Amino acid sequence: MRAIALLRLALLPTLVVCSTQLHAEPALHAQTQQFDVAGSTTDAIRASLNRNRQHSSSQVQWHFNWQSTPGQCRITDVSTEVTVTAHTPHLQPDPQRPNAVQQQWDGYLLALQAHQEKHIELALEHARQIEQSIATLPPMGSCDQLQQAANATGQRLLNVLSEANREYDKRTQQGALEGASFP
Repeated sequence: MRAIALLRLALLPTLVVCSTQLHAEPALHAQTQQFDVAGSTTDAIRASLNRNRQHSSSQVQWHFNWQSTPGQCRITDVSTEVTVTAHTPHLQPDPQRPNAVQQQWDGYLLALQAHQEKHIELALEHARQIEQSIATLPPMGSCDQLQQAANATGQRLLNVLSEANREYDKRTQQGALEGASFP
């Protein structure tokens, strides 16, 4: 009997933790698309980067279900998806490129990837906020009202995400202060 009681006590914190998790982690669909950059000098590489640069993008979508009972409608579950396309420059090999230029490029590329990761983290953070905010909407008199409130909540938080991305880029000078600047 005592072993069973201890086992129950040992499992209790796990059960409490699991029961408080109301939302799933946002689904992340990430892909990287490379674009070619060429050159043996920093000036040539910069010119090629300027000509071929493509901007990364992210999209957050939310899905929810509801239950209708006489006189009210309530959210039963919410999920979000974050879709990211990261455009990353790929420096073409050049036997005439000095080692110092290649090392400078390698440092830039690492910093650029870290900067892009922060944008992904922002999207995931806001997706979690969307899930939580929609899931905690109070029951409403009709499912149309609930759907409108849920979508308005999601859209408001998407606008907050856009502002957070702009602020992050402003604060880091598009990643330059984090080393994502070449040369």
